[in-house]
Amino acid sequence: MSISLEQVHPLIGNKFQIETSNGIMHLELVEAEERPRRGVPESFRTPLLLIFAGSSRQPLAQDNYFIEHPSLGKQVWTIAPTLADHAKGQYQRPHEDGSTCLYYQVFFN
Repeated sequence: MSISLEQVHPLIGNKFQIETSNGIMHLELVEAEERPRRGVPESFRTPLLLIFAGSSRQPLAQDNYFIEHPSLGKQVWTIAPTLADHAKGQYQRPHEDGSTCLYYQVFFN
């Protein structure tokens, strides 16, 4: 399934279920944006970046994970840790469990 900005943008603020070796955890989609094409031929999709926030009590390593959301079904995505964006106020954002948020990216190109 090809994911588009039109599909994921309305899901900002939603929780996505992630299957890990330590059990199920949830990440919140906090950002979805198309990235510059930078010479990518028109026959290829426009790059899409998704940013998720999760608990610092359950950090994830970069890996492929089963990710599930009712609107998108169950898929395998590569999730990688990323830095908080200070300009967007993400630094030191508290997580609902009282810990600090850690951020992750999923990039489709």
